[in-house]
Amino acid sequence: MSAFDKVIGYEKEKEELFQLCDMVKNPEKYATLGVKLPRGILFHGVPGVGKTLMASALVEEMGRVCYTCRKDKADDAFIDTIRNLFAEAKSHAPSVIFLDDLDKFASETESRNPAEFIAVQSGIDEVNGTDVFVIATANSLRTLPYSLRREGRFDRVLEICPPNRKEAVEIVKHYLSDKKVDASVTAESVALLMDGNSCAALESVLNEAGIYAGFENKSEIGREHFVRAVLNKIFKSRDSFNEMGAEEREEVSFHEAGHAVVALAFDPESVGLISVCPGKSDERGVVQIFKRENYFSSYDRMRERVIALLAGKAAIELKYGRLDVGAKSDIDRASAIVQRFVADYAASGFALFKPDNMFNLDSISQNEKIVAERSSMLSRFYEEAKTVLRKNWTFVEKIAAELVKKDTLLYEDISDICKGISA
Repeated sequence: MSAFDKVIGYEKEKEELFQLCDMVKNPEKYATLGVKLPRGILFHGVPGVGKTLMASALVEEMGRVCYTCRKDKADDAFIDTIRNLFAEAKSHAPSVIFLDDLDKFASETESRNPAEFIAVQSGIDEVNGTDVFVIATANSLRTLPYSLRREGRFDRVLEICPPNRKEAVEIVKHYLSDKKVDASVTAESVALLMDGNSCAALESVLNEAGIYAGFENKSEIGREHFVRAVLNKIFKSRDSFNEMGAEEREEVSFHEAGHAVVALAFDPESVGLISVCPGKSDERGVVQIFKRENYFSSYDRMRERVIALLAGKAAIELKYGRLDVGAKSDIDRASAIVQRFVADYAASGFALFKPDNMFNLDSISQNEKIVAERSSMLSRFYEEAKTVLRKNWTFVEKIAAELVKKDTLLYEDISDICKGISA
């Protein structure tokens, strides 16, 4: 059994780590090729994706003595700890140094090169030429100076992203294996509710669902417990909130139905949950819209996202003929995406493109033109949202009616409504 069996999914990332382990265990075949083990690897990614788990598996699979460092002392004492750690690892080579949460080593400071990072750089340079391999994890690379994370210090930099949908199913299966769940609950249905979230978030939600079931003296964890856990933990919905009046409930239902129907028009499998339970900040309801894996590299996918964001406001206008005052956060998010279209991606021509860190005497005039173009583009997308809604208004009304009755609809519920309309 490999130590990497503890890591579910992430096959491409594990393949890269297997290469490093093979170099440690079979150095002769690489020596004949004139190549040597990279000096270190830096894992980075948002909190909760399993960076430390993956790094620990790498340490275990390498089979070397490991010296671990996490910040647990005041600055001066911690710098001494860093220096002593590298000296100890060097004297016991072949060895591994594991710097966990490297981006937290330095206290907040105005210095571009905090002493803690300088100590790490010096340590890595000190073990150069010895058989010491350095592993580090970080939530963000932005706080690490380039001189620390460059080749020659960390030859491999590996981003660990939240699990994709297939990986999420396998992770949920693993966490459900020791829990008593209702027969109607499947790993696939739970993973759909959690699409795009970290491994830690998956584990936390599944445990939270079990807490709800236990408190209700249930013998099994039911679908309703998972839904409640997702709403509370992911969307920050409140268990107790002022009951909406009938008119407001219907209005929120049409708003959320508008988001969902437009998203489904572009991708029939894009919506996992719709709810009229209040979400975080000023949100009166929530819709979970999945981002496809190529979302950040596709103008079309981002454009569809903008149209879906504006569709809640559009649905209220079409239904009631009035302004939706609950759409501010939707407009903010749509506007931020469209701003990137205009200023970062040159979607409206190079004249409005804004190079990073470049001062332009015409920047004030350019900014005014960017704002005007952004507004124009948002208006066009808003009209597209209304066009899609008009074509699918029966679907909007059906979803809104079900939300009025049930509060929350899941992927399976939405699919049943769609089939009923098509029949």
